[in-house]
Amino acid sequence: MPTREPRVAVVGATGAVGNQLVELLETRAFPKGELRLFAMASDTAATIEIEDAEFEVEEFGDPVELRGFDVAFLAVPESIAKDIIAARPGPLLIDLSGAMRMPPGQPLIAPGITDRERINELRGKMVFETPHPAAHAIATILRALGVQNGFAAATLLMGASAGGRDRITKTAEESADLLSGSLDLEENEYQRAFNVLTGEVERSVSAVVRAQCATLMENPPTLSLQVLSAPILHGSVLSLQLPPSEQAASYADRLRVAPGILFVDDNRPVGVIDALGQEAIVVKLDRQPSGTALFAAFDNARLAALIAIWIAENLLLTSH
Repeated sequence: MPTREPRVAVVGATGAVGNQLVELLETRAFPKGELRLFAMASDTAATIEIEDAEFEVEEFGDPVELRGFDVAFLAVPESIAKDIIAARPGPLLIDLSGAMRMPPGQPLIAPGITDRERINELRGKMVFETPHPAAHAIATILRALGVQNGFAAATLLMGASAGGRDRITKTAEESADLLSGSLDLEENEYQRAFNVLTGEVERSVSAVVRAQCATLMENPPTLSLQVLSAPILHGSVLSLQLPPSEQAASYADRLRVAPGILFVDDNRPVGVIDALGQEAIVVKLDRQPSGTALFAAFDNARLAALIAIWIAENLLLTSH
């Protein structure tokens, strides 16, 4: 642990997750002697505005630029993250592209799931991957409910922000073009605006999320997961179904006190918009004779950033 306030770098600061990283580093009062923001050449913006503050963004050219930093958040595509990691520039590297990678890879840890003993075992390691936000959400909910072994089924509706800033822009542009009657897709393009779809990418996400859940949980249930891309710009929705259980009567009480969960226990409508800007997973419970259904919504970009910062807080800033 550095004896001074750490020097912090965010690579990919102009992306959907990168923006959330910068905001959370400020709002959580993450101690830092210096904060520098980098973006790829095609994404470079002069500044990022967070509330009343402006932050300059520099073009990222080479991993050597990260020498002298204590921690670097890599909110970049996997190929770029791999090049940085292979260069071993020096700082603790938190690779957010690990969210789309099958375990085992680098250590996979998450708030509310990984215990202090495991964190202490990992001190000294210099590369960590963040889990997919959906894997974190599923594992957090199942852990809160005390669900182990057995079976669970889930459907994940991923919003455009799960694909980054470019996907958000593309979906918004398609929506505007559809409304104006001017949509003209290329031959290999598939309409995403006003559409729900599944394909090879979604099947790959399902496999990754299921494998990461199994890694994060001590005694995970067998999980059946279908992933769909939905025409939501920001945030994702999860529907989780559990079979009848003697523990079901305690589910509501468990969710009320669970860290990382905002339990909605009234009859008002709940949607993905309720989760935007939240660091918690919004959960609503519906007990039925055939089992228990849960609706969960989360801000995937913000949750990904929160997990990454939590890793840095626990491995860089705290002592044994």
